Amino acid sequence: MSDEIGYLRHEGAARYCGVSQRCLSTWQKRRLVPFVKAGRKCVLFKKSDLDTALARLRVAAIGEGE
Repeated sequence: MSDEIGYLRHEGAARYCGVSQRCLSTWQKRRLVPFVKAGRKCVLFKKSDLDTALARLRVAAIGEGE
């Protein structure tokens, strides 16, 4: 699947999130980010799912939201 459709492979998804591939693997194992298991070794991440997961992981600063 290509980038235009909104899916990224592991390396591209890690780059998109600004984290290492190992960090993304940890998130994947802990089920913090949704993914599509398209084959034995093919894992895809939807960009909108990554955006949602990053928003959930965001920690607000003190005084923010007042």
